[in-house]
Order: sequence, then C-alpha cells, then structure tokens
Amino acid sequence: MPKSLLLRLASVFALTLPFVGCTVHSTDTPELSGPSEFAQSFKITATPDAINQDGGSQSSVAVNAFDANGRPKSGVTFRLDMRVNGEVGDYGTLSFKNIVTNGEGRASSVYTAPPAPPVGSSTPTCRAQSTVTVPGACVEIVATPIGTDFAGANTQSVDIRLMPTGVIIPPAGTPTASFTFTPSAPAANSPVQFDASGSTSPNGTIVGYTWDFGDGGTGTGRTASHSFRNQQPYSVTLTVTTDRGGTASATKTVTVGAGNGPTAAFVFSPNAPTVKAQVFFDASDSRPGAGHTIVSYQWNFGDGDVSSASGSPLQDHDFLTGGSFKVLLTVTDEAGQIGTVSKDVAVISGLPSATFFYTKDAVTPTLVHVDASGSTATGTATITTYVWSWGDGGPDTTTTGPTSSHTFTASATPYSIRVTITDSLGRTATSSPQGVTVP
Repeated sequence: MPKSLLLRLASVFALTLPFVGCTVHSTDTPELSGPSEFAQSFKITATPDAINQDGGSQSSVAVNAFDANGRPKSGVTFRLDMRVNGEVGDYGTLSFKNIVTNGEGRASSVYTAPPAPPVGSSTPTCRAQSTVTVPGACVEIVATPIGTDFAGANTQSVDIRLMPTGVIIPPAGTPTASFTFTPSAPAANSPVQFDASGSTSPNGTIVGYTWDFGDGGTGTGRTASHSFRNQQPYSVTLTVTTDRGGTASATKTVTVGAGNGPTAAFVFSPNAPTVKAQVFFDASDSRPGAGHTIVSYQWNFGDGDVSSASGSPLQDHDFLTGGSFKVLLTVTDEAGQIGTVSKDVAVISGLPSATFFYTKDAVTPTLVHVDASGSTATGTATITTYVWSWGDGGPDTTTTGPTSSHTFTASATPYSIRVTITDSLGRTATSSPQGVTVP
C-alpha cells in the first residue's frame, strides 16, 4: 500500500476516535421535571370553532392527554369551564363539565350555543386569539387537569365564536355626555337648573339621563332642578345611556355661594305701652331670602325675658317696670340663616291716680260718706278695687265701687282717711290722706 494512502487512513481513524469514545461512555439524560410538552401534557380543541348563536348549534370539545413519552394517557380527569370576557360563567351549555380520558387519551364534551339575543340588541364583537375583530361573542372553553399527576400543569383553552344570525346591528357607539347649569354662581338653598340637551350619540338614541348632584341627591331626565344646602363646591355627574346600552358620563364642579338670609321686621302696639299693659308684637313683615322660608321667630324683650323660638310671627309681652327697652327679633330660615332687627320700646309707668272727697252725714254726726269716683286708670285698664283706711284703728273697707261710708265710734281730731285703688293690670295708687274731725 502506498505510503500516502496509509497516512490518509490514519488521519480518518484519528478523527473518528472521539465520537466512538462518546457513544461508549455516554451518561443518562436527566429526567424532565415540571409542566412541559416533553413530560405529561395535554391539548384542547373545538370542532367547529365557529357556530351560530341560535340555541341549537354545537361544537365538539376534545381534550387529549399525553404521558412523558408523548403517548396517549388514559384515566386523566379534566374540569371544563366557560369564560366570557375574562369572567367565568355559563354562556351556553356543556354536555359534561368533568371528563376523563379514554384508552386513546381522549375525552370530549359537546358545547351548545345559547339562544340568540333579543331582536334589536346590539351585537358584541370577538377578537379571541387573532388581531381581527369580528361580529359575535367569543366563548372560551377552559380545561384544567384534576389529580396529583397534573397538579402543576397549566390550564389550556380554546375559543368558540358565536356568529349572530339574521341582520347584524353595528356595535353601539359611545355617546357623549354634556350639560350646562344656571345660574353659573348659584346661592345656597336656591334652585339650580341643569340641562343635558348637549349630549349626543353617534349610534343609537339617548334614552336615559341620570344625575348625581354630589350632595347625596340624585335625579333623572334631560333637565333637572336641584338646590344645594351649604356654601361649598359640589361635583355634579351626568350619566347618559343609549338604547343600545352605551353609556358615558360627564362631571362639572358647581360652586355654591352663601345664600340670601332673611330680613327681620316687626311692629308693636300700643305705641306708648304702660307698665304691666299687654304689648302686642307682629313680625309678619319679615321676609325670607330668595328660595327660602322663615321657620322660627324669637324675641328678646330687653327686660331679661326671652321667648322660645316659635313658628308664629305674633307674640305678646307685658313690662313690669317703666323705662326704655331694646326689643330684639331674630328670624331663622330652613337653612339656618338668620336675620335680626331691634326697636326701642318706651314703657311709661301707667299707674292709676287715686283721689276722693268726703261728706258728713246730716243726721248722724259720726257718719262720714266717701267718694273716689275722681280716681282714674290709664290706657285700657280699669279700676277694680278700692280699699279704704279710716285712721281710727279699725279694719279697712274694700269695695268694688268708688263710694263707701264709715261711722266713727269716738270723737277725735282729726281722723286720717286714705283710699288705695288697684286697676285691672294689678297696678296700685294711694290717695293723699285727708283729716276728718267728727263730734
């Protein structure tokens, strides 16, 4: 053999030695662990994957399980669930929700589409695993293995498109909520008018207007009226809804200023009252602010007497002493706003005046007749009693009329006679004494 050929064979033999040595001394490949397509695995399919939403169309859902060697695995239990828009719930029906693989590693269930939505309803759209949006809802069938062999396995799912039947209504467009309010700077407890006429919808008709006034109050309708109780900003939200279920909201801040408080006013009579005479006060001329109502009247008469709050504008009072008194009226509206006014009331003493004259009896010298008809009372008061003091140590004589008589039992020079009168207001006056000499 030529030397050159021997050299070439030697080189080939040397190059093949490493591969021969690797095959002889190979080590075992480590076992796979955890969920893996090379370990235990499964897949789920739906045939067909697009059916009519008519309450009767069906799709066969199959789950195939494989062992670590990729061979079909029997006896594996799976749980099937439905999911729509990421939420688990029944939309249609599954003939079985718990399925077990057979000897071919296959388990199946039949999905039946739900009935068609009511006529005129908006049509949902479905994107599923693709990037193209198509009319019709998508139902996701989710398979989850049950058992220790698949404790760490991930769930798998398949989408079934539900195709609408009949005329496909375009998806509802999003409406635009918009509103105005007047006045632009409202006062507390005054009505504010809201108008949502500027709201629009590119698809469908707006059929609902809901108002949240931000103070716990709500309303409905394209226009609404609302009064805010306190002076502060309020966030008012309008939500509109179309006949296809589209909704939109808009929020504006309504800054409410101080409300108009009430104006207090009153008159009284008589204009020149006397001590203990009844004085009548009338606050009917008081006026509430716009949009308000006066709910209480309270009087401070300036003599230490304060009335309780009352819903009536009328009040009466008597002053026990003379002088000038500052009478204060406070009116309060339903919002707690107050108005005050005061007037000076000059009270004169108004005491009655006591006077009398006497005559001696022409027949009986010790008998004296007295007459106090010249005494007077002031205002509307009247004299109610006359009390006579005779000055002889005997008891006084009380009469309801102005005249009386008295017999003195002994002669004296002089006897001091007085009369004290009391009027219907309880005021009293005493006359000056008069001396009477009787034999």
